[in-house]
Amino acid sequence: MVSPIFAAMNLPPPLDPARHALFIDFDGTLVELVDRPEDVRISREAVERLGTLQRECSGAFALLSGRRIADLDAFLAPLAFAAGGVHGLERREEPGGPLVLLAGPAGLDAIRLVLSIGVTEEPRLRLEDKGTSLVIHYRGHPELEHAATELVTRAVQDEPGFAVMKGSDIVEVHLGGMDKGKALAAFMAREPFVGRVPVYLGDDTTDEFGFAAVKALDGVSVKVGTGPSEADYRLACVDSVHRWLGVEPAAGDGDMKEAS
Repeated sequence: MVSPIFAAMNLPPPLDPARHALFIDFDGTLVELVDRPEDVRISREAVERLGTLQRECSGAFALLSGRRIADLDAFLAPLAFAAGGVHGLERREEPGGPLVLLAGPAGLDAIRLVLSIGVTEEPRLRLEDKGTSLVIHYRGHPELEHAATELVTRAVQDEPGFAVMKGSDIVEVHLGGMDKGKALAAFMAREPFVGRVPVYLGDDTTDEFGFAAVKALDGVSVKVGTGPSEADYRLACVDSVHRWLGVEPAAGDGDMKEAS
């Protein structure tokens, strides 16, 4: 039985590779959220389908994620793709192209020290160092949301020029002035994306920047899951995303690839 929440969903129109540029978030959109981010799984069939869509879109395909691009490469190998990593602070404009860093890790040193002390004092919190950003995870401990937010806020308060973003069971800090929306707009200004209609799929509060950029370009914004959103369309869950992309459910674990 279909949940009433999803029964009235405004489902997105079919993807049109001839005129669309496809942008996709990773966690919570292509893969399920898990307690340990390194444990996500994606089917080989799904990776192959992404490669097919990339070709059908004439290369106008990119991943936009809070993860580092190197991590996305490991999960999606052997697929090569354009990407915006760490909310756009890392950029790869074409498959196999050079990685461009818009911020270096040194500027985060003072913040990194405060966060390191904080997670030592509260070991249920976990610090992820992405180099260009720092993330406090509290997945599995929702009661620590306030503590995580307070820790990051305290670490950043004396360091100008940094932005704090909240996501699904995380609080992240990085250099201000960049987000997924700005990264998407930068892609749309260059070949092979320019002149196409952008389509963006994402599940988290950080994806709202992408939705806003897509709507400004008269594109297709798709929120995955429940919760408030500025997106015009909805898909219920990760499985719904794969079905919309043309991937049938895997027959069993033998069809799955574990990311390492």
